Order: sequence, then structure tokens, then C-alpha cells
Amino acid sequence: MTPQPPPARIVVVGAGLGGLSAAHAIRRRGLELGLAPHVAVWEAAERPGGQLRTVIEDGYLVEWAANAFRTGTGPTADLVARLGLQAEQVHADRAAERRYVFHGGRLHLLPSDPVSLLNFTPLSRDGRLRVLAEPFLAEQVDHEESVFDYAARHIGAEAAEVLLGTMVRGVYGGDAHALSVDAAFPVMREMERDHRSLVIAGIAGMPQRMREGKTTWSFRGGMSVLIDALAADLGPGLRLRTPALGLEAGPSGGFLLRGVEGDAERFDAVVLALPPETAADLLERLDAPAAAELRGIPTGPIGMVALAFEQGAFVTPPDGFGFLVAPSEDLQVLGCLIESNVFPGRAPDGQLLVRVIMGGVADPDLAARSDADLAAIALDALDRAWGLTDPPLRSWVGRQSRGIPQYVVGHLGRLDRIQARLGRFPGLHVAGNAYRGIAVGKLVDDAEVVAAAVWDAASAGGQPAVSASLGSPSRS
Repeated sequence: MTPQPPPARIVVVGAGLGGLSAAHAIRRRGLELGLAPHVAVWEAAERPGGQLRTVIEDGYLVEWAANAFRTGTGPTADLVARLGLQAEQVHADRAAERRYVFHGGRLHLLPSDPVSLLNFTPLSRDGRLRVLAEPFLAEQVDHEESVFDYAARHIGAEAAEVLLGTMVRGVYGGDAHALSVDAAFPVMREMERDHRSLVIAGIAGMPQRMREGKTTWSFRGGMSVLIDALAADLGPGLRLRTPALGLEAGPSGGFLLRGVEGDAERFDAVVLALPPETAADLLERLDAPAAAELRGIPTGPIGMVALAFEQGAFVTPPDGFGFLVAPSEDLQVLGCLIESNVFPGRAPDGQLLVRVIMGGVADPDLAARSDADLAAIALDALDRAWGLTDPPLRSWVGRQSRGIPQYVVGHLGRLDRIQARLGRFPGLHVAGNAYRGIAVGKLVDDAEVVAAAVWDAASAGGQPAVSASLGSPSRS
């Protein structure tokens, strides 16, 4: 009988969703290989979850960051099933599928088909016709380009600014002229490569989308339900209030990770599931060029204001999912989510819970303002969108100083350079939303990629000694 290798010692630094999911996947894959891995998670904060945070008070459920998944079959569904959380899932109300864009000082319903596009007045007549002509004018290019440049080639510059510019602000808090379509929206590049036209690709891809069954969903108790379940599953392997202060290559292989007590623990593999700036601090002594590359990933700080109102507090009752703000507008917010419309029950009966998002790369100092300033900006946006007749019943203000990573043009090349540097240290990996996808579902997908890399060598009967794995951005 061939002797089994000794249990691997693996540490994940950072207990956000990316880190917790990676730890869960690493341990599961190790057990499937017949090994008994020791998987630890070090987290500097007093609670797990990173930017994800759910506050439940007096009948209100307020999310500090992402409020939902947009997934179907795949790793996230499998994770929910393994943790026994299916009964806790809630799906977005179909009535909330109506989405708006704030343009020209008022709200416009986003088009959902060619007929509604013809009536979409934020675009001129020529702009609308140019979108409809996309199948006849579409072409391919073989170089990386910005989201705006890509969209302008397909649907014209006017629609690229109004539609894609607005979407990039809402999803990334970013600038469509700066973000890389290849890194931020790789599925769009695949659509072009496979079908030339986005319209043709959309029609051809309908059967696959139906099979995937993607929906918008969350948990009855909010996003923290998944965080708490992952934390409980890790048990004593999760160490809170345990910052990692130093990382070194071990003298006989592996790594030495130092904490506040100064003592170092040895691990065979290390996964840095941290914001890129924090990961860079840990890597500075180990590999300064890798740290410099990580610091080159920009972020857009985000501010959030949640407000509760009586149903009758608006001149025009807010309907649908909410709205995003076009880049041309002077409104100081990125968008608004009507949380109690999307997931009924997140506010007491007869009330609305609205969440306003602001900041991003266009206004990086906004999140540093006072709570009162942010609340005033949010109220102004709501008044201009729907008309306010009564003040809010209460409010919550949150900030994400590091915000959302920006996959600017050149991001894929930066990932290649990071991989080349970290590949010199077998067993060292990075994970999180700064690399392969910012959506919460993509963090769970990415956890499987990282776990596969950690156990790549172990599957052949050895210790986890693999090159740093960055992979490619998510494809959906």
C-alpha cells in the first residue's frame, strides 16, 4: 500500500466571500483526494464577510454591499446545496425586472426588445437605428480595447455612451472609456469571436441561457446567511482578529506566515484572498515587482445610503428594480436599488426601503464625506427621480474605502505579469474580486479554480506545490 502524504497545511488570508469559499473548496477537494488537509483562514477583522454585511433592525434588512446573486446551475448552486441553504433562498420579484436609466433629468425605462428600443428617447432617431443595424455592420478585431470602443463599433458611439457607459458606472462604479471589455466583460468578446454580431450571438445563445437558468436571488436573512454558514463550516479553522503581518519563503519549502505575536507558522500553500493593496503589503519583501503590479490595480471607493420611507412619500411611486445614472448627468449618484421591491419583506408593511449607491472612479472623494452629506446627496437624487413629499423614517450610511477593483485596459497583461512573478514561489495563490470577476457568483466560481490549483500536485500523490494560478477572467 502506497503511503499517503502527511496532511497538508494550507492557509487562506482573508475571510471575505472569496476567501471563505476558497477555503471550503480547498478542504472539500482535499478530502475527495483522500487527504486530511489542515485548512486555516486568517482574518484581521472581528467578523468574517469582508465588504459583505447584512444589518437587520426593526423589520428592515439592509445590505452594505452586494444584495444578490445572478447565477443558475454551477458552483454557487452546488455550494448552497452542500451547506443546506436551499430553503433559505429567495428569488427577486418578477415585477422588479423593470429597470430605468436617469437621463436628461428624468427616468426612462430601459428597452428590452427592438420595439421598445424604437421608443427609447435618450437615444436620437439615428442612434436607435444604428443599434438596430448592428447585425449588418458588426465586425471583429483582434486586440484588447475599452468597453466604449468595443460597444461603439457594434452599436454606435451614442448608444455606447448611454447604454454601456451607464452599465459600467452601475456595475463597476467605473468609466467605460477606461475599462477593458476583454477583462471586465469577456463574454462580450466571446460573442463577437463566435458570431461576429452581438444580436446574432444573443439569439444563438438563448438555448444555453435557458439551460443555465440564471436568476436573481438572495437569502431570507440576506447575504450574511452564506457568510455565516461558511464560517460555521470552517469551525476552529477560522481565526478572527488574526492579521497576517509578514510572509516569507520557508527555508525548507513552503511559507512562513507571521502574526501579531511575532511567531511564524509554516504552511505548504498560501492563498491571499485580500484587496490587492493589502496583498501587496504582504508580498513586498517576498517579491517587490509582484507587489508593485498588485498596487497598480485601481479601485473605485463606494458610498451607500439606505433610506426607509412610507409608501406615500413619493409623488411618483417607485417601481421596478431601480435606476442607473447616465454618465452625462449631474446627479451625484451611480444608481438606486428599491430593495423592498426586489425582495419583498425587507421593510415593514406599508414602507419602502431604498438604497442609493455613490462614488466610484468619477467621484473618489465622495465616500469620505460626512454621513449627513451622503444622506443629503441621496435624498436629492430620489427627489429628482420620483419627487419626495415626506422625509425618510430612518437611514443607514456605509462606505467601502477600497470599493470596486477596476479592470482597466491592460488588466489581462497585468495578470500575466503577476502570475509570472508569483510562479517563482510554488504554492502561492491570489484570490478575490481584483482578478477574474467582481460579481459575488464569480467569487464562488473562482474559489473552485483556486482549489483546483492548490491540489493540482496533490492529485498526483504529492504535496500542494503548484505555481500561482490566476487563470483567465470569468466567462459569463
